[in-house]
Amino acid sequence: MKPATTLFALVFSLVLAPPVIGHGGTYRGPGDTVPPGAGAPAAPAAPATPSTPATPSTPATPTTPTTPATPTTPATPTPPVPPPPSPAVTAASVPSVDLTRWEFWWEFNKGPFLNLKAKIQSGAVSTGTSDILSGLSGAASVATTLAPTASQIQNTIIPELRDLMKKEDDRDIVGACMMALAKIQLDTTVQEIFKDNLKSGDQEIAETAALAFGVLQSADAFPVLEALATNSSDGLKLCGRETDVPDRTRAFALYGLGLLGNKTTDTTLQEKILDILWTTLITDESNFKDLRVACVIGLGVTAQVDPVPTAEKLLGYLKDSGNDKLVRAHCPNAIAKLLEKTPPDAAIVKQSLNVFIDLAGSKKTTNEVLQSAVQALGMLGDGDMDLGQEIFATLKNVNDKGKNLQAKNFTAIAMAQFGASVDDNHPIRTTTIKYLLEKMRKGKSTYRPWCGLALGAMAFYINENGGTISSTVERSLRDAFVNEKNPSRKGGYAIGLGLLKAETAKEDLRASMDTVSDASFRGYAAVALGLIGAREYKDYLTTVVQDNVRKPDLLKQASIGLGLMKDKSVSGVLLKLIKPDKGNPSLAVLAAAASAIGFIGDKSSVTPLVETMNNKGLTSLARAFSAIALGAVAERFQLPWNSLFSVDINYRSAVVTLTNQNTGILDIM
Repeated sequence: MKPATTLFALVFSLVLAPPVIGHGGTYRGPGDTVPPGAGAPAAPAAPATPSTPATPSTPATPTTPTTPATPTTPATPTPPVPPPPSPAVTAASVPSVDLTRWEFWWEFNKGPFLNLKAKIQSGAVSTGTSDILSGLSGAASVATTLAPTASQIQNTIIPELRDLMKKEDDRDIVGACMMALAKIQLDTTVQEIFKDNLKSGDQEIAETAALAFGVLQSADAFPVLEALATNSSDGLKLCGRETDVPDRTRAFALYGLGLLGNKTTDTTLQEKILDILWTTLITDESNFKDLRVACVIGLGVTAQVDPVPTAEKLLGYLKDSGNDKLVRAHCPNAIAKLLEKTPPDAAIVKQSLNVFIDLAGSKKTTNEVLQSAVQALGMLGDGDMDLGQEIFATLKNVNDKGKNLQAKNFTAIAMAQFGASVDDNHPIRTTTIKYLLEKMRKGKSTYRPWCGLALGAMAFYINENGGTISSTVERSLRDAFVNEKNPSRKGGYAIGLGLLKAETAKEDLRASMDTVSDASFRGYAAVALGLIGAREYKDYLTTVVQDNVRKPDLLKQASIGLGLMKDKSVSGVLLKLIKPDKGNPSLAVLAAAASAIGFIGDKSSVTPLVETMNNKGLTSLARAFSAIALGAVAERFQLPWNSLFSVDINYRSAVVTLTNQNTGILDIM
């Protein structure tokens, strides 16, 4: 079990797919259905308990969109605990969901924009009478941190999680405890427990254990990850097998090597990791392309003294059309991440950008590779370089004349990143803003909210670099928000305003939560108010959380909004949802409340969570979600651990171990 990330979009308030609890719980914010994975399933490794196979995945290639429907997060029903997933589980088909919508990109990329744990743990404003009554100037600042203390972590959280894992054999509880202990990263002796679980006849437990070694990010875990990833005789012994290490276990070990490689400063260890990943990439000939995808992604995040040799290898792999299109599709993003800090005038940067430009302009390029090339142009492009105008022209051409809707939509984000790469008065900045503003006003309906979101993202990037964006952007985006009737498009504009920190839009955002009934939109408006820091509305958002237990998406989003406002009372409200005075909460409510608590990271949650996870009178899911939340409160990662993979990834080129609504690494909390 791995605390699964509650990914995206249940259309309108309808439940298209019930929330799932693979590997521990659901996590990823509003509207949580995952784009269908496109990877071929592994040859099944016989699980201890047979399970019902999942519905075959739909192709990753976008279809002609239907009228966009507003996504919501985990929905209200209380489904039974799902059966154990097959090791070869494929993504469930959700044909009614338009995967090209802006909400999907936001959910995969929101971690750095929210940075919620860092904000709420850095200090808080005292709660009590509302700011509306006391006045903002009368709010007493309290220089305190909400992060759990070292004593709480070492003397309470770690021992309680270890003790619970010893006493329980429930898959969800065991998996939640493993991931929680791994994310805390302070007790390397847990590796012995993880080793025991590698031999589990339950594939889900075994692969969770493999991943946990990577999440520890400890050099001591390398021999285990190496043995599993390379399918060596030591790997077979670790798994208690006579033949092969299960493909899914190998894939999770490869992702784990990327996690370890990202953190280690040991250059010898970095080289060993790079060698395993590259060798596996070029020698694997199995139908289970997840192994090769994991290698490409791992290569892109592994720290390297000189990233050029790896970038050159990946560039060659990308250019070889004989390689699988889904594996190739992850190469541009990996290359862009590798070269992020390389001088823009370096030969490898120019060479890479020229390849991306050629791929984006060729009619022979597959949709998956095209989408990634567009993303990489935004990630790596610099407006000051000689290629600046050509990059802009390429992105513009893909949007104006291209046929793939996802690639067209990705151009908005790419332009935001590209436009933010230059100084405030640079012609490229002016050109990209003008283009996005024009398309937001007169572009196709499917592209307009992407433009609003992109303008907000651009403002965020510019602000991070110490610059400012034209005030025209805020006025135009506010006008688009006020005049928009469609809830999904209006939500995109709301997030854009939040990222802009648009003080002039606070009243409009608050009023819209009364006039628009769509729960998903109201959730995004709540997040926008939090991003702006509109604390005068914290009492209102508290009421929204309390009154919407049957709308988990909304309660989670409103909770995130409160967390962004540094309202420390929100954790108490969420804990009440996990352990109500009467009855048992739905799976969706558990997922939403636990993930929001973990996102916020408030130390006041520790004791109630420990009590809840040890309460045998509660359901195993309630206890598992409490363990998930407890680990998230104490973890060493400031952002969700899988943000390393999810940010700037082409999620439309999904394979089942990457994301499949349940048991992929992007679905794990």
